Amino acid sequence: VYPNVVTSIEFERILSASGPYGGRVQRPSDGDIPQKIAFIQCVGSRDLRCGSGYCSSVCCMYATKEAVIAKEHQEQIETTIFFMDLRAYGKDFDRYIDRAKSEYGVKYVRSRVSEVKEVKESGNLRLSYQTENGRPEDEEFDLVVLSVGLKIPGSVLNLAKRLGIALNSFGFCQTSTFEPLSTSRKGIFVCGTFASPKDIPETVIQASGSASCAGELLSSVRGELVTRKKYPSEIDIGSQIPRIGVFVCHCGTNIGGVVNVPEVVAYAKGLPKVVFAEDNLYTCSQDTQETIKKRIKEHRLNRVVVASCSPRTHEPLFQETLKESGLNSYLFEMANIRDQCSWVHMHQPREATEKSKDLVRMAVAKARFLTPLPRIELKINHQALVIGGGLAGMTAALTISRQGFKVHLVEKEARLGGNLRDIHYLLDGENSKAFLESLIDEVESSQNINLYTTSQIKEITGYLGNFKTTISTGNGADAEVEHGVVVVATGAKEYQPVEYLYGKDARV
Repeated sequence: VYPNVVTSIEFERILSASGPYGGRVQRPSDGDIPQKIAFIQCVGSRDLRCGSGYCSSVCCMYATKEAVIAKEHQEQIETTIFFMDLRAYGKDFDRYIDRAKSEYGVKYVRSRVSEVKEVKESGNLRLSYQTENGRPEDEEFDLVVLSVGLKIPGSVLNLAKRLGIALNSFGFCQTSTFEPLSTSRKGIFVCGTFASPKDIPETVIQASGSASCAGELLSSVRGELVTRKKYPSEIDIGSQIPRIGVFVCHCGTNIGGVVNVPEVVAYAKGLPKVVFAEDNLYTCSQDTQETIKKRIKEHRLNRVVVASCSPRTHEPLFQETLKESGLNSYLFEMANIRDQCSWVHMHQPREATEKSKDLVRMAVAKARFLTPLPRIELKINHQALVIGGGLAGMTAALTISRQGFKVHLVEKEARLGGNLRDIHYLLDGENSKAFLESLIDEVESSQNINLYTTSQIKEITGYLGNFKTTISTGNGADAEVEHGVVVVATGAKEYQPVEYLYGKDARV
């Protein structure tokens, strides 16, 4: 085992600010910064010798991301990815690969590395491989990263055996094309990499679908075990002068690797009405949430400013922390110094730091004038509108209806089925026509589904949880329906522009 050969999982930890080297890219053997890093793909995947004759599907992208992050940490590092085939099939994945090549200089070599040998004097690694034109090459690298594939662990295999869940020839859960979330045991559903190798977005989508499947079985007892979370009485700050606490996040090295966070904290301490300021490695962590609660109590804070990442994803988390501390959740302000400073000014740390100070100063100024706001509970209409009667639309309508809710399903054609009507054969031999017919029969016979064919949406009005839609039906009359949610399952195709001489001039 060579010390300067690491797995992709180990290298991910090396890149992390909470990892063994604090986010500094270095070799395990001597702590030196590697000047050349090689990524070897398909280690433990697409290899019949180790019983893994399948592609793990995620390795190309995570290797590219690790190569890019390594370059962001140390710009002078040369990164080379040795691959057999590139699988950049997700949304904008191919664009990310192109960006890695053009902006970061990541080099891709189509070749299966045949041998890795250590150079004793330096601890470097000499890779032997063959180019696409058949020429043998030897190249020396300071660090080698093995992009390891995904495999079901033995403990999970034993669990599947005890539960009587069928597995496929690769050891993953046996599923079908039309029921990818169902196992061989009724009532047991699957999501994520137990079904097959997949990335986080697809896993999250499957998790949502599996939860919905479980919800169908539990619909008759829905809400029986629900308990309301209890909060402390809200502190009346009406007569209090603002006492602002500022928490500045390192976000590992996402922010701290560019912005001088201690300098921003020192600056925040001198701002009007700020009585406390500190920095945190990860402000969104559970430990820091507890710290914020403690600081609110210790310093009698009645306004809180967090300088970290995007409020789109994290504002609700911090508002909940305030509520758990007895403060109104709207006595909170956020400065996005990650997206707006460290990410966009990665190579300008001085300017990024000064801009962070400006954003914190503005957030503190706004926080001085924050007042408590009440939350208003609205009644929600528990009916759903599904637009599109193809496979996705019918599946969504049936899933909602099986949970006891009324559904209005609108299809512009005279028949349900959409594109599935034009698919007659599947690679695995499953009968798509029979499946489609059974799906249509279930939709048309469901008492919870109101079906509108040869119909289109004319107008939608209302607000969150309470909408009113006018449907132009096939018989020429309009129908009005009220509903709380909308599922758009109309499908999509690439936009074909007609503007600016597109298609008319070869230069466009």
